[in-house]
Amino acid sequence: MNYKEIADFVLEQIGGEGNISSVTHCATRLRFRLRDETIVNENALNESDDIIQAFSKSGQYQVIIGTEVPKVYNELINNSNLDESKEESAEKEKGNLVTRFFNTISSIFTPLLPALAGAGILRGILLLIEQLGWIDNKSGTYVILTAASMSVFYFLPILLAFTSAQRFKVNPYIAAVIGAALIHPELINLLGDSGNGKMTSFVGIPIILMNYSSTVIPAILAIWVYSYLEKFLEKHIWKSVQIIFVPLISLVIIVPITVGLFGPFGVYVGEGIASLINWLSESNGWITGLIVGGIWNVFVVFGLQWAVNPIMISNISVMGFDKIVPLTGAANFGIAGAAFAVLLKSKNKKMKSFSLSALLSIFFAGITEPAIYGVGMKLKRPFIGALIGGAVGGAYIGGMGVKSYAFVFGGLTTLPAFVGTTFVHYVIGLAICFIVGAIATYMLGFKEQELDTSKTQNISNEKSENNFKTVDVCSPINGKIKELKDIQDGVFSEGMLGEGIAIIPEKGEIYAPADGQLTTLFPTKHAYGLTLDNGAEILAHIGINTVELNGKYFETFVEQGQRVKKGQLLAKFDIDQIGKDYDISTPILLTNKDNYKLELTKHDNKDVSTNDILYKVSKI
Repeated sequence: MNYKEIADFVLEQIGGEGNISSVTHCATRLRFRLRDETIVNENALNESDDIIQAFSKSGQYQVIIGTEVPKVYNELINNSNLDESKEESAEKEKGNLVTRFFNTISSIFTPLLPALAGAGILRGILLLIEQLGWIDNKSGTYVILTAASMSVFYFLPILLAFTSAQRFKVNPYIAAVIGAALIHPELINLLGDSGNGKMTSFVGIPIILMNYSSTVIPAILAIWVYSYLEKFLEKHIWKSVQIIFVPLISLVIIVPITVGLFGPFGVYVGEGIASLINWLSESNGWITGLIVGGIWNVFVVFGLQWAVNPIMISNISVMGFDKIVPLTGAANFGIAGAAFAVLLKSKNKKMKSFSLSALLSIFFAGITEPAIYGVGMKLKRPFIGALIGGAVGGAYIGGMGVKSYAFVFGGLTTLPAFVGTTFVHYVIGLAICFIVGAIATYMLGFKEQELDTSKTQNISNEKSENNFKTVDVCSPINGKIKELKDIQDGVFSEGMLGEGIAIIPEKGEIYAPADGQLTTLFPTKHAYGLTLDNGAEILAHIGINTVELNGKYFETFVEQGQRVKKGQLLAKFDIDQIGKDYDISTPILLTNKDNYKLELTKHDNKDVSTNDILYKVSKI
């Protein structure tokens, strides 16, 4: 897998750098916020061997790569002018309230997942070797490893404050200080031995004290409110003293409000949700396991798992264990069983290879997206088999009251996180999920024609075949046709720049004449070079000698490197102002005429619109 080639390909197909507002990634996918999703070449993305699936959801354009996504992301950032934090703050986020909520939770927790997973596995290993008697729980080694495994949970308010600040576009270091204030030793000491609920006061106002270590909701609420306060202060405080007074006022206001209001609210809400879920598990773990194990992969498809992940993390932080994490493992092994069945039954070599890689991704990393999208959703029936496997095994795991002692993704490498009195039941449950998922998928079957790889081409083959296509070049502007030989400029009239036709515009708007990539955009905004999908290069030159205007009277709506669709607005220009001193005739040229031939279209009259074909171009 060539990560740079994949990154370049993705960048090209989504419309280039100019179409990207921001980009980040999670465990398996690139997540873009695009200015215009209509220009994305989604077919090319989905037909690539290196991409599992590409689609738009919840205001994001997502490209699923698999577990190698960090390397592709790094190539994308390192070989472009994109920035990890680049985003248009003025751009209103798309989607309804629920969509924005899920996106917010996702962006806050995604950066912490590696730390949570690593610490969780270490915690599980430590518990295992302690139970085996291989380590003394009072030794320095044990204490140091405990600190390494539990610090991410204890200091969760600081970490969440930092990532929340990145989401809400405020100073992350001030946010981290706010989070740190919640777990400062002096504040915790006020609790004494009383525990949550002890009273104190702030400037005479009664305050309920809480232990905020390992909590989730208070820090997020605090930074959300801080984001509004910071913007307000920056608007009303002189810039010369903002560096002092904005942090000062923010700390004086946000920390007491959080301790007195958001903190108790968040703690009680978190404890309430945890109690409800644990009550469901205790009252009827079989049904709870059946439901969660059966529908969890559906949650993953729609991104709903981000609403539940904080609850699991909070349970582990507060109670030391969680009963939902094992059920997510059930869903993981249900889809693993489905992938295994496809591996056995499919006669298609490519699908066999992909099923194996998806299976290993689950076993060694607990990552299910390759199996869900590349096997389950693609073949449909295996996804149903996976849900059945997850439900049956999940019912057993829930009924046996299996506990997880760390927040991890269910896989073979994360088994130590489940070491305890219910560990054997967890292993049995996973085996049930895998076997039932595999049998259900094998019995349901799938259509082999859906595996036809004739539709799936690699990048080089796709480009090679496109080179032989004939492309219609439409008029990019409304106006009247003018032959090149009639232009009073030898560069154009003698064909020095290429062959084609000119148009006298009637309206100051120019559109893309065909699908392609905007490879040239002059700083003076008067000329646009477009490389079509078959490799032909088209130049649209607005006016003669208009380079002298240095961009005056021109307004562009695209950026160089951006992919454009036929009929997409490229620029607007003031015909009247430009026409006072310059010939407004606009040549539309095929510039690489040595490799491509041009066939002019006859027009009964000289009037053309943006729907009319000017000429056809094809490779010689």
